[in-house]
Amino acid sequence: MELPRAWQRPDPLRGLDRISWVEVYDGRGGAGRVPRLLRSLMDADAGVRLDALRSLAERLLTDDTVSEASFCAVPYLVELGASYKVAADVRDRVIFLLAAMALAGKGFTEEGRRTHRRWNALGRELPRTAPDWLTQTRHAVAQGAPKIFEALASERVACLVALACAVPEKLPAFVAGLMQDMTELPGEEMLSDAAEIAVALLKRSPELLGVDLPRPKVLGEGLVRPAHQPREVAAALMGYRFALISAYGDEGAW
Repeated sequence: MELPRAWQRPDPLRGLDRISWVEVYDGRGGAGRVPRLLRSLMDADAGVRLDALRSLAERLLTDDTVSEASFCAVPYLVELGASYKVAADVRDRVIFLLAAMALAGKGFTEEGRRTHRRWNALGRELPRTAPDWLTQTRHAVAQGAPKIFEALASERVACLVALACAVPEKLPAFVAGLMQDMTELPGEEMLSDAAEIAVALLKRSPELLGVDLPRPKVLGEGLVRPAHQPREVAAALMGYRFALISAYGDEGAW
């Protein structure tokens, strides 16, 4: 019997030493520790794996900021997330990390400064000075893990997740407040419609009527949306935050 394709994949970290990581910038300096951390994701000890993932996330996605090291690490993270030779607790978290890197709002420059994602009045993303690690990292994820990118880019994601959260008997604490936030987004018909469907379902549960829940941070830090941000970007951020909180709670995956 032929093994499933995922089991036939070669070593997910092949070619790792071909990169001179000490010369790659990760927001703090040289990324010399990144190879060791990537290898630790395949350690037999679950504690070692999760500690390594936490350290990697801090280096590759520093305060929602990607770097040259983030771009270089994407191919290896893609392979780690796709290989059944890697423990499931790591695979799932690596997929979330790739999604977060694709949605990053900031990127480091060669001087260690940060550039931000910005859009003009037509909703077109403004260019940044090369090397643009923000765009390059996002493109690397789109090329290496297109399914992740397709899921994030789908305009249906907010509606699907809203319904999924509204139907269960026991709801996460953030859902009711989030639905209210969604209904009040100006010019966001798709998100507003999704929210109204979910709110209608929520009101069938008497215990939820009149409940004042804290506002969740689903659109980024402090619910701040950059000017002219397209609705599909808002939907992707919302869908990612929904999935992350549903899977790992407010503390996150790492």
